[in-house]
Amino acid sequence: MKERSHNHRVSVQELAQLLRVSTDTIRRAYRRGELPAIRVKTALRFDLEEVHHVMQRQAEISRSARRCAADGAAGRAQRPQPPLSQTGA
Repeated sequence: MKERSHNHRVSVQELAQLLRVSTDTIRRAYRRGELPAIRVKTALRFDLEEVHHVMQRQAEISRSARRCAADGAAGRAQRPQPPLSQTGA
């Protein structure tokens, strides 16, 4: 079984600096379950590899959602509109 290195665990402040966001953003993401962390007494510690994997998955989901939305918008734009005389207006 692979043993995790403790060298890749960072604090809320360190992760916020690495990601260039506020510490409040990190804490909110943790509370929403968006970022995995462990508690060491009262402090949170984030495994950089796990955070990286989570962020990659979220980016893929976001790209997929944008692609689906764009495909839906393109599909609506390409539907032919009936002539005004056939709309009943």
